[in-house]
Amino acid sequence: MHLRSRMDTRSRIDDIPLDPDLALLFAELERRMGASQRPTLRAWLECAEAWRIAQALEQSRGNRSAAARSLGIGRRTLYTKMEKLGIQPRWGAAPVPRPSNGAAGPGTTNGAG
Repeated sequence: MHLRSRMDTRSRIDDIPLDPDLALLFAELERRMGASQRPTLRAWLECAEAWRIAQALEQSRGNRSAAARSLGIGRRTLYTKMEKLGIQPRWGAAPVPRPSNGAAGPGTTNGAG
């Protein structure tokens, strides 16, 4: 009985159609991840998850709430996954330009008066 269930599982796995483009993509990812050892399933899943999160953030122009909605997860879940996977937002406050020498900054006088 046990042998029969194994054979049934094997025939079902062999019946799954594999996209040739995906096979090429996975082969390339495996090559890039390191030739010394094959990546674990966890490493594959983390790579795919990081890629999909980065794609969603790009499509939403950095809006994490919109990215979470497009991924079908909660915003806090997205934040947690970003932290776990080391995904940093690319936005931030722009540096304030300093006035050049001799120019008066906002709220100051230049000595004329």
